[in-house]
Amino acid sequence: MSAPTASNRSTFPSALSLLAILSITIGVRGLRGVEMVLPAAVSPGDTATLLCRYDLEGEPLYTIKFYKGREEFYRYMPKEHPQTQIFPLPGIDVDVSKSGRGKVVLREIGTDLAGKYRCEVSADAPNFDTEVVSGLMQVVRKLESAPELMVEKPRYAVGDTLRANCTSPAHTPLPNLTVIINGRTINASFQSQTIEENGTMKLTVGISYLVTTGGRLKIQCIADLYNAFKTKTEVILEEDRPRLASVRGTRDSDSGGGSMTQHLTLQNVLTLIISSMVILYR
Repeated sequence: MSAPTASNRSTFPSALSLLAILSITIGVRGLRGVEMVLPAAVSPGDTATLLCRYDLEGEPLYTIKFYKGREEFYRYMPKEHPQTQIFPLPGIDVDVSKSGRGKVVLREIGTDLAGKYRCEVSADAPNFDTEVVSGLMQVVRKLESAPELMVEKPRYAVGDTLRANCTSPAHTPLPNLTVIINGRTINASFQSQTIEENGTMKLTVGISYLVTTGGRLKIQCIADLYNAFKTKTEVILEEDRPRLASVRGTRDSDSGGGSMTQHLTLQNVLTLIISSMVILYR
């Protein structure tokens, strides 16, 4: 058997290159971009919507399944009749009328429904690709009030140090606290936690900020729970500007001696009145 000639050897790389180009051009269709979208936190008694997003790139869908932990509670199969199937699970109440392809609506959420949820998407024949994604959902009470913001002084001048404390409403778990001055987030100089009689907790953060520009200071304290529930307190501080004397002089052009006419201040008027009263009662 004769060895391959140079022309034959060069044919193999060319064929492989052509296959690679065809693969890139045509592409491999299949299941991509699967993600689960659910609220980070809901309040007890609320409704929660769980979404499962995906891209089949033209392939047919076989099934979508939703799980709480490892337990399946909802299935969608477009080729079945009915297309949806509910699997009883303690605490889970599916609103069938609002649920469907890649979407589940849960009613009357209880605290026992906090935890990990999973979404499983499967493509139909011939590939039967399957991908599973997950997400966490907390069930907590909403923040019942705004944080308390305490500022050391009502007015500040350039060069002053502004000191303030922000205390969260009592809650378990504790919310995050953020202090913002004129749109700029300020790092806390200290923080502390206290436990209330009912077992809830409060978080206090303190800030120390050097005032470098004039004008009003807008201070905001934001309490944030899982980026789902927020309350805010805002304070506006005026600039402490030096006060000008209220006695102003204007040259009297009619008097040849160049005398000055003064505008009496309130103190001048009171002095005159008191002097007159002393004279009258002598």
